[in-house]
Amino acid sequence: MKQAYLSKLAGLPLKTLLQLEGYKVNLVNEYGQLSEYRGPADYLDPIKPIESEGTIHVDHRIATHADLYMCQLGLWNDAGLFFGDPEKLSPDYPGDVLYNAVCTRDYYIHLVPGTDEDLVGAMMTWRKLMAATDKTEGTKKSRNNDDEHLKIVGVSQGYTRCTCLPVDDNSFITSDDGLAKILENQGANVLKISTGHIKLEGFDYGFIGGCAGHIYVHNNDAGPGTPTLQRAIVFNGDLSKHPDFWAITDFIQSRNIHPVYFNSYPLEDIGSILATHL
Repeated sequence: MKQAYLSKLAGLPLKTLLQLEGYKVNLVNEYGQLSEYRGPADYLDPIKPIESEGTIHVDHRIATHADLYMCQLGLWNDAGLFFGDPEKLSPDYPGDVLYNAVCTRDYYIHLVPGTDEDLVGAMMTWRKLMAATDKTEGTKKSRNNDDEHLKIVGVSQGYTRCTCLPVDDNSFITSDDGLAKILENQGANVLKISTGHIKLEGFDYGFIGGCAGHIYVHNNDAGPGTPTLQRAIVFNGDLSKHPDFWAITDFIQSRNIHPVYFNSYPLEDIGSILATHL
């Protein structure tokens, strides 16, 4: 079953779309715990009382962010999900970014000394599985299928998944100058955008990776014989108000990916929209 994981604070239109597209929507509360979203009646109180309050492991302002507790390995059909241990996290940076990495077939991007060892192991196992699947199917989905060709890119920005949105295995959008330069030097395709213009409650601004995720949507414009599902990047809020809207959408659409956004509420960083498609 298709699954999506996101903050309980995500917009109602986003939650509704995910349900309509057949995803089981799992909401993250401030303790890093999951609860299934049942529908609009849950909007005002999406997380029901828990038997024990538990512990808030990270800064309370970002405590519902899915990308602090788990890491998506790969994009769309390739995607797996690593579930971290909230007990390993701490409120002070970099103790809260152990799992906040970007992982595609070609790149593993993170504050490498700050990466949890279990995540690294899971990522290497996932890549072996992808390579074995490609060999069985006689396909090569990426230019870097072998472990020795994986580019492990160490960056100084620990909130890597927040600040960097993977568009495909070798293409990224970010507002972080240092991260953009490192990726460009590694041969990646990078769109550098303006800093800010994304809401993040309690902070001056949020980030592009933290307000987006990779899903499939039905293509209502598809003609006879055309696949009815297409890859999409969905944004939590109104992307059209971002000053780099046209550059962002062109960068995405040029890779045959559909941008989806909602003009009924502001673009907001909610700690990413993570999804698997088994």
